[in-house]
Amino acid sequence: MITTKKYTNGFFIIILCYLFVFAPVQASDTHRKGIDILKKYEDKCYEHIRTASDSTLFYATKILEVSKMIESKQWESVAYQFMGSYYIKKGRMAVGFDYELKALTISESLKDWADVATISNNIGVFYFRDKDYHKAIEFYHKGLTSINRFMAESDTILLHQRENQVSMMFNIGEAYTILNENDSALYYLNESFFESLKYGFKEQEFYVIAIRSRVLFNQGKVKQAIQEIQEALAYFKENNNFDAFCEYEIWLADYYLTLDRYILAKEKALDVYNRADIKDSDFWKMESSKMLYQVEYKRNNIENAFHHYKEYQTIKEQIDNVDIKERIAKIKENYSSEKRESEISSLKTEQELNQKVLKQQRQFIFVMVLMFLLMVLGIYLLLKFYLNLKKAYSHITEKNNEIEAQREEILAQKDHLQEYVKLLDTKNKQVQSGINYAKRIQSATLPSRRKMEKLLDDLMIFYKPCGVVSGDFYYYSGKLYKNNERLSIVASIDCTGHGVPGAFMSLIGNGILNEIIKVKNIHSPKEILEGLHQRLQTTLSQYETYGVQDGMDITVACINYSRKIVTVSSAKNSWVYFQNGKQQVVKGDRRSIGGMDTRFNSFINHEIDISQGRTKFYFYTDGYQDQLGGPKDRKFMANNFRNLLEEIKDLPVREQESVLDTTLNNWRKYQGEPQTDDILILSFTVE
Repeated sequence: MITTKKYTNGFFIIILCYLFVFAPVQASDTHRKGIDILKKYEDKCYEHIRTASDSTLFYATKILEVSKMIESKQWESVAYQFMGSYYIKKGRMAVGFDYELKALTISESLKDWADVATISNNIGVFYFRDKDYHKAIEFYHKGLTSINRFMAESDTILLHQRENQVSMMFNIGEAYTILNENDSALYYLNESFFESLKYGFKEQEFYVIAIRSRVLFNQGKVKQAIQEIQEALAYFKENNNFDAFCEYEIWLADYYLTLDRYILAKEKALDVYNRADIKDSDFWKMESSKMLYQVEYKRNNIENAFHHYKEYQTIKEQIDNVDIKERIAKIKENYSSEKRESEISSLKTEQELNQKVLKQQRQFIFVMVLMFLLMVLGIYLLLKFYLNLKKAYSHITEKNNEIEAQREEILAQKDHLQEYVKLLDTKNKQVQSGINYAKRIQSATLPSRRKMEKLLDDLMIFYKPCGVVSGDFYYYSGKLYKNNERLSIVASIDCTGHGVPGAFMSLIGNGILNEIIKVKNIHSPKEILEGLHQRLQTTLSQYETYGVQDGMDITVACINYSRKIVTVSSAKNSWVYFQNGKQQVVKGDRRSIGGMDTRFNSFINHEIDISQGRTKFYFYTDGYQDQLGGPKDRKFMANNFRNLLEEIKDLPVREQESVLDTTLNNWRKYQGEPQTDDILILSFTVE
């Protein structure tokens, strides 16, 4: 028994020793090992953050896990800082900003001013990337104030802390540079530059040189700016700082663009665009696409410019995109909540009404009983009166119930109809919105009148769609060169139908014409028509049973400025030209474009020698001459239309359009006829 007690006491002594000696030692050892692991992960993050490698996110996540395990708020802040920097460098600004704010909240609660400075600087970078430069300067100043406070309170100042101070002064100078506040920019840049020289911060020194080039650029000293930024770029490229290299390479492209040195500007932009080491960085893809768009636009390469602009917009939308599913879910939740509240309110109202009716019924019965008691002496008359009254009340109640039921049914039908009206109104707005957007798309595909007027004299375009969008459209190729000859191609097209179906056909036709003329370099009008016919049949599967048998009528002209010849070919549409004051009418070929065409005759080219004198052409669809109206409510007719062209051919362009519009409106007003078809009249002069 004594032996057992002795062993029991020894067991408790061992447990107490473990609890008070070994357990704290083990906890301390776990914390120390955790710190060692965190430092290794931190080094890995610093190693990968420069190139925005996905490994940064991996090690930052590991830091977050370990920091929570050892309950270290300071290291938790470090993890969020790396995550924020990673997403900002990847172009996912909103996500990066959220992580940086988490880190800032933790560091401020710990009064860790060095971390507050670093995080504030990173948030400033977010606003800088988002082009909110005033907000960026606000956070940069907060970062600079925090690092100065930290250094003032510290007994020893480490070199990397001074480097952070220099970086923040540099960032403020850079933001002021973008805002073109050059004096403020130079103050902070010079402060940063002198500190960099003093402490041997080589990289910061070249950052200042790069930004200083922007100040020179703002002051109009472009050549000096190019020399400065090239020096900085050489350093960043040699030291594999691809983030800085990409940013300032785009600046250099901008400098060259200002001097109209387009080839060099494009070369620098492509250098950023094609770098394999930034292939995952959406932000630099977006910036280089934007610069390529600006270069190609200035070079008048509209197709290439449009391609780069479209790519820029796509990436920008991805970066700026918000979580739409979350928003929809929230809207649905709000809708359900409102619907439940509405149902509860309706039930409450109905309950109150029933209680009111019940209360009235009780009051009535009470009065009746009281009257019965008071008139006991005249029971016979009272009984007879009561029976009659009860019968009348029953009849009235029945009628009231019927009326109430009818009223409720009418109200239900009214509510149902109102729901349908709202639904129809919503659908109508959606359809109208879609059609209006389609109009914007169609308008964007039409050639610019200003560009057409550069090569076509006395350009007149009378364009009146029947609806919001049109099945008629006109085409212009711009300058073309073939065998050292200067050409341009112009066409007027009437697609099957009008409105939305016609607009779809117009977009298809415009795309095929661009493919034939600008990609395949086919410039003969009859070959263009033949290619358009075959391509449209293939596109719409018109030789298949399910194919769409729509098509178009078209007049195409190729103007050869070098040979002084205009070659015209037409499918169905007739056209008119005036030469030496005389009107010439040319019938279109009886073939149409598209559909199950059984005619195998080739389209015909008509060559007009314009060297003989000033020649005026009129291409038109059948909408004007087919317009109903007049005293007898008939079509305007082709002869009347050509006579009208004869009358207005020598008028200025705007007056021609005014006469055509006035004549058309007057013709329609005779019988109050609406416009029956899309209308297009295209006129130009060559000599």
